Amino acid sequence: MKKIISLLCLLVLAACSNNNTPPAYDSTTPFYKYMTHLEGEKILIRGVVKTPDNKTYLLSDNEDYEFSGIDARYLQPLFQPEYMTKLLKSNRSDDKFSLTLAFDADRSNNLVKVNYDLKLPMKYLDTLRQSLKGLEQHWRIIYDDGNCEVGDFFHQEPSECKDNKPKTQITLYMEKGNKQIINGRIVKLNNRDEILKKSSLSIPTPAYLDNYRLKTDEEIRSEKRDEMKKSTQDGIEKAVSIITAPIYYLILIGVGPVMGK
Repeated sequence: MKKIISLLCLLVLAACSNNNTPPAYDSTTPFYKYMTHLEGEKILIRGVVKTPDNKTYLLSDNEDYEFSGIDARYLQPLFQPEYMTKLLKSNRSDDKFSLTLAFDADRSNNLVKVNYDLKLPMKYLDTLRQSLKGLEQHWRIIYDDGNCEVGDFFHQEPSECKDNKPKTQITLYMEKGNKQIINGRIVKLNNRDEILKKSSLSIPTPAYLDNYRLKTDEEIRSEKRDEMKKSTQDGIEKAVSIITAPIYYLILIGVGPVMGK
């Protein structure tokens, strides 16, 4: 019996020691792991401003979002007048064009992350390629509702899909797994009212905004306690299963000949 108890303790301790929770604010940790969701809302992007220092500002009714450097460049597909005017005029009711634009706002630090899905007719393939030229592929391209996912967007042609059928539509998913790759800041421009009056964005762009805050230390500790409790329980169940397995096996051996008779 002492050996059994010792084995149980060892297995439980092993389960607890493997419970390595990643640092709460590690940049490699998925966003939702260290944030608490507050609420979501629908917003309208009413203006777009590009400045000489290569910054891009998206203006909503109440606040503005600043993107710079490489992050701003990943927004380029959204600023192509060749198809964006038609997309916005369709009011997302035309199945040939569609845009889903989403913001995750970190209210603790006034930061924002963006992702979007863009659906276009195939004739805009070259324009879309040009808008993403020179960027590392942090997106997914699918032709015709999942029939063909493109590994090399700049060189793989629609005709190279396995079914070899003509393709009519491109869908761009600007995302990379759990990692949102477009990062910006929440700001409020001083001259925003004047900018909105002169905005080049004649039709507002619908978007979704989800608000978050950083988890408190107590919330993080509570989650760790819950994870440890679950890990301990799993360890006990595993230990019991290992210890009792030979007993069940012996019972089955003993019962087997009787059942055979």
